[in-house]
Amino acid sequence: MPTTKISSPETSADHPITKRDLYASYASGLFSMGQAELLTVIIPMWAVLQGASPAEIGAIVGARSALTFFLAIHGGALMDRLGTRRVMLFFTAATGVLALFYPFLPWLPAMIFLQMMIGFTSNMTWMGAQTLVAQVAKGDPGQIGHFSFYSRIGNVIAPLLMGFLWDYTGPRIAFFGIAVWSSVMFLAVWQVNPAMQVMAKRGAFSWRDVLPKLSDYTGSINLIWVPAVAFTLAISFTRHATNAAENSFLIVYLKEVGFAATTIGAIFSVGEIASGIGSLFAGRLARALPMVSTMIAFTAASIVLLALTPFMGASFVLLAAAQAGRRIFEGLVQPLMFSLQARAVPRHLQGSIVGLRVTNNRLASIVTPVIMGLIVQWFGLTAGFAVMGLLLCGFCVALGVVMGRTNTQL
Repeated sequence: MPTTKISSPETSADHPITKRDLYASYASGLFSMGQAELLTVIIPMWAVLQGASPAEIGAIVGARSALTFFLAIHGGALMDRLGTRRVMLFFTAATGVLALFYPFLPWLPAMIFLQMMIGFTSNMTWMGAQTLVAQVAKGDPGQIGHFSFYSRIGNVIAPLLMGFLWDYTGPRIAFFGIAVWSSVMFLAVWQVNPAMQVMAKRGAFSWRDVLPKLSDYTGSINLIWVPAVAFTLAISFTRHATNAAENSFLIVYLKEVGFAATTIGAIFSVGEIASGIGSLFAGRLARALPMVSTMIAFTAASIVLLALTPFMGASFVLLAAAQAGRRIFEGLVQPLMFSLQARAVPRHLQGSIVGLRVTNNRLASIVTPVIMGLIVQWFGLTAGFAVMGLLLCGFCVALGVVMGRTNTQL
């Protein structure tokens, strides 16, 4: 794998980093991750309520990633060009508005369309949070680990909140809750210091500045030749394929064995607490163990725990413990992945690298629910977890072999 060094003049003057900037990046991570979790919990249950088949559920969940797959690189370039704060404020407001339409459009084509739109807007806010902390922390795995910890706080609160709203107020109020959450997030992003912006264009901008550019895509794709970027993209793809399987059919499984929405939310919250705790130790892990083999091994371990789900029956303790173990591994890997990528490219390209990673992740999120939906429809739910686990573990083994043969030092 060739080593590529990327260099380019800084596009804006550096602003001294303050605690306000750091805390603002933590808050943006908390609310953007929580926003995604609100949608993760409610959409499969809403689809089941409308009588969707397993294949249709897979299509609905997968549609959330469709537009993001095509436009994430453009979105990352927008942040580099216009500033992260500007872009985040617009897409935070858009997500809240779109959530209000779901109860009034309960038809499959409409749900798929809404999923495509809200998937893009909500992913743009999470991309913005990642870009912001990369610019503020400058690749420090400790600070990025704390960012991941605070992001998980949003993920702990969101499933419990959504499960409670669903059980005790109904689906319509639950969707309204997403709009309220987005409003609070808007206020949090507003606190970001406007001066702490790395952008190519300051002041007013024209409509041409927001259009996709071929150079944005070619520039981002060329980052794949950076070894750290290529490796972390492979790890990120595998992690998100696992999460896509979890976010669609783990929820369906839990409903089938008799868990209420509030209990399902509690299981996911236990996992997010574990993930947040794991992320706090990422800095120490980076100093103590070889990063490449550790990231591959922990990713494979999280896949195995998900594949074992059907063998745990309806035991809340076992299911919650497996979810906690899986998320600890993911919590340790995520900051290492962010840190490797943030240090591999300069500050003015942080939006572009996030856009490339999110495009990669959305591909996993589009493909996995559809494939698993077909597997479940053909073989049944239990075999679906096992087959998907074997496929993803096989990918981890192949990645380990490739990295071992190239002997690349990251």
